[in-house]
Amino acid sequence: MNKWVCYFMDIQNSNEVMMLSNQDLKRLYDESWSHYERKEYDKALAKINEILKIDKNNIPARNTKASILIESWDGSIETKSQISEAIDHLNIAMEIDPNNKTHFLLNKGNAFYKLAMSEFKESVKLNSVIIDHLEKAKSCFQGSLEINEDQPDVWINKGNTLDNLGRYLEAIECYDKAILLDNKHYNAWGNRGISCWRLSNITGHEGDQAKLFLDAMIYLAIELEMYPDFEIGDTKKELVRDFINKNKIQIDLEAILEEQMPKKRALIDESFNLYSESEVDFKTFYYDFCEKHALFLNVHFDCNECECSNLDLIQVGFITSINEYKKPYELFKKWFALVDDYKSSRSLLTLSQFRPNEFLFLDKQRYEPDYSLNYLFNVELLKDAFLTVINIYDKAAFFLNDYEELKLSDESISFWGSNSIFNKTNILEKNEWQTDLVALDSIRKDLEKQEFKRLRLVRDYLVHRYFVLHNIVDVENLTYPYDSSETPLEHKEYHMDIDEFFNLTIQALQNIRNVLFSLAFFVSQKEKSKKKEIGGKIGELHWTHDWEKDDELTKLADKCAEELKGSFNQMEKRLLKLLEDDAIKENSKVEYKS
Repeated sequence: MNKWVCYFMDIQNSNEVMMLSNQDLKRLYDESWSHYERKEYDKALAKINEILKIDKNNIPARNTKASILIESWDGSIETKSQISEAIDHLNIAMEIDPNNKTHFLLNKGNAFYKLAMSEFKESVKLNSVIIDHLEKAKSCFQGSLEINEDQPDVWINKGNTLDNLGRYLEAIECYDKAILLDNKHYNAWGNRGISCWRLSNITGHEGDQAKLFLDAMIYLAIELEMYPDFEIGDTKKELVRDFINKNKIQIDLEAILEEQMPKKRALIDESFNLYSESEVDFKTFYYDFCEKHALFLNVHFDCNECECSNLDLIQVGFITSINEYKKPYELFKKWFALVDDYKSSRSLLTLSQFRPNEFLFLDKQRYEPDYSLNYLFNVELLKDAFLTVINIYDKAAFFLNDYEELKLSDESISFWGSNSIFNKTNILEKNEWQTDLVALDSIRKDLEKQEFKRLRLVRDYLVHRYFVLHNIVDVENLTYPYDSSETPLEHKEYHMDIDEFFNLTIQALQNIRNVLFSLAFFVSQKEKSKKKEIGGKIGELHWTHDWEKDDELTKLADKCAEELKGSFNQMEKRLLKLLEDDAIKENSKVEYKS
């Protein structure tokens, strides 16, 4: 069970909230608080109701009543109305006191999250109602974070919501942001461990499964060491402790933080390299940059320079009839088109940040009065990286159409918008709301109207409008050059700071990485189901081979290559010898004649 946090306004310690009008109301509030802390919810509610009878617009009381109603709900259908009442109180509070919207959105998100968990407990599987509640909860938590990012509680609650939507890698990033703010915060390590545990159950590679499970046990052990009452159940607690003791693992939080903090800090925005040439070669820079930002397609996001942390380990396989030739060809070609485009975008992004000296001759900057970055080659590479990765969304929908045999025409397929594959087909219902497919649809919703909407809009500006990047000016306060009245620039949405665009491109790549993993997990689950229905052994045909792996096929190929090389060398020597002999004979003839 993932623990979530409610916000209870402390009127004694906050200057931001509306103070109660007199000592009697303050006394009632203090008494309610005391009952609340002892989980005497009925008594706490009675005191709060007394306040609201006197002052119905008392914001601390409304917020507190919402918290009590949310925490005291038993999850039954009969008492479900108290969650609706809590949401109503919070909506009213936000209207009257918008300055404390961050706290009200947190509690509202908790209300929707608790509704979702109650429904999930009943149905065991995801359904449209649960997903709707989770999406609303996520939207509330995101809204709170957009006002104030420095809230570890809210990052954890958002992470819990993403985890239940199947967006595990994003959930882990949320827990990491909470750890960045407070590395001993309640729930952060434990919930991170739960996400790793879930990932270990769906990742196909045995080595990855073992690594994720080990990570999960360590993070849960850290949580239990700091907070023994972490709510995962006694059986799981015993399993964690037995695993740690059996494997003689020392839980050293400081050592783990020292190892992992570089990647956690990479979650914070960084600057784009406009002018500086790198001090290392591109290969070194490429591996360091991509590993730092977790851009390799693997689940070794907690490793630094391990043997797998800079490899693309993602893979899919398809079970088909022995006589089938068309479908596996189409599926593999579409799958590798996705992966290849991702790698291309990743390379373009890294190259733009690398700023090689050999490319400087391509820079043809025009010095314009708005200080725009009009033609620097690495800026153009950055734009191309962004466009390349954004175009992968529709290709993912293209792949799903073929894999699920949805029979949409190629020209009418898209990932988002009115032609979205999720809107035009019953793909979710058909697959009984399979978690990894739900994750893809959740990302689609974020692109259409939530936190990833900016990605989609910038793509449209780059392709269909004009898009201007700036460096040394405040984009929000741009005015027309040479205008004495300083008229604000129209269509400021077409202008962006280069650092913001750089970080947006990193976000786009990470988002597509998550899309590719959700696709791979979805396919793996479906193919496993097919495998269970087949009796006997299943033959394997490998579509590709990784020649960097030191397996038997590679060894055989290397041996053949050496034998061929030896044969060619012998042939070359024999040919040269024949040519030399012919030359000697020819020279002898010439000498004889003369």
